Amino acid sequence: MNNPKDIKEQVRKLLESDQRYQAIRLIQNTYGVNEAEATRLLETLRKDAAPANATQKQIPTKGCGGCASAALKVGSILSLLLGLLFLGVTAFFYYFYEDFKKDATPVRGIIDEVKIAPPTQATDTTQSVFLVFKYSFQDTVYTCQTITSYPKKDFQAKDSVTLLVNPANPEYASLPADEVMQDFYLIFGIATAVMLVIALVLWFLSRATKSATTA
Repeated sequence: MNNPKDIKEQVRKLLESDQRYQAIRLIQNTYGVNEAEATRLLETLRKDAAPANATQKQIPTKGCGGCASAALKVGSILSLLLGLLFLGVTAFFYYFYEDFKKDATPVRGIIDEVKIAPPTQATDTTQSVFLVFKYSFQDTVYTCQTITSYPKKDFQAKDSVTLLVNPANPEYASLPADEVMQDFYLIFGIATAVMLVIALVLWFLSRATKSATTA
């Protein structure tokens, strides 16, 4: 007697080729049954074979879609974390600078020196310009160098300027209208918004990819 697995495989191939009648004849000849019984056996064999075939077809698609969805979700999380990092840095410096200005005392001073930092790379054409202030506070003369860069054309050595000095730490002074800090807030604010938008877009794409895979 033929192996039942071989009969199932032959029946499956005949059905895929739209040869239903030949499949029934094969079952009749193999098991010695009439046409009605062969038809019932055919339906049974077809149902047994269908789930296995369906599973084999779904596995590659589901795996690929699952990887894409997971990758998009990871990208969304990383973008969100980076956006929150930018937001935290912006908030910290804003609080630090605004809190400094609130308690600071205005004094007159001069730009004692304009320092141009050497480029970090040979191809770097951007100049980093730092100002050195000299000022008197409570009968003591202090010198302070800025930690941010300024446009060279806007400041010259020996220029008289108004400075803000922190009474609790008079060794540090800053210009009242610090456009560099304002640019800093703007740049990091834009970077925060961009990262949050990217995170949102990647999140929706991951959900859409997952839905398309499971559909």
